[in-house]
Amino acid sequence: MNRLLIWFSIGALLLSLPLTFNIVSRLQAEARMRAEVERMTQEVSTAETKLAGLRAALDYARSEAFVEEWARVRARWGREGEVIVVSPVMREPPYLWWEDFLK
Repeated sequence: MNRLLIWFSIGALLLSLPLTFNIVSRLQAEARMRAEVERMTQEVSTAETKLAGLRAALDYARSEAFVEEWARVRARWGREGEVIVVSPVMREPPYLWWEDFLK
């Protein structure tokens, strides 16, 4: 009876080894998938934040405030009856290399 129990235990142990390896590999795969899901969730969150910023910028670009700012600052336009004053840009005189020889 003891020998039969020992052989039965050894057989059960040998049959359970592949099952154990299979369970361990599945647990490792599940851990990798969870890490991938976490990474993708972070990517989606970052993309949604960027999308919200882009939508806000698009809404501003479509607004009257942007048109007014662009017309006054970039294009230097004014409303009827306004006088636009543009200050002259003071530039440095160009560097002339031959003036070094004449000094």
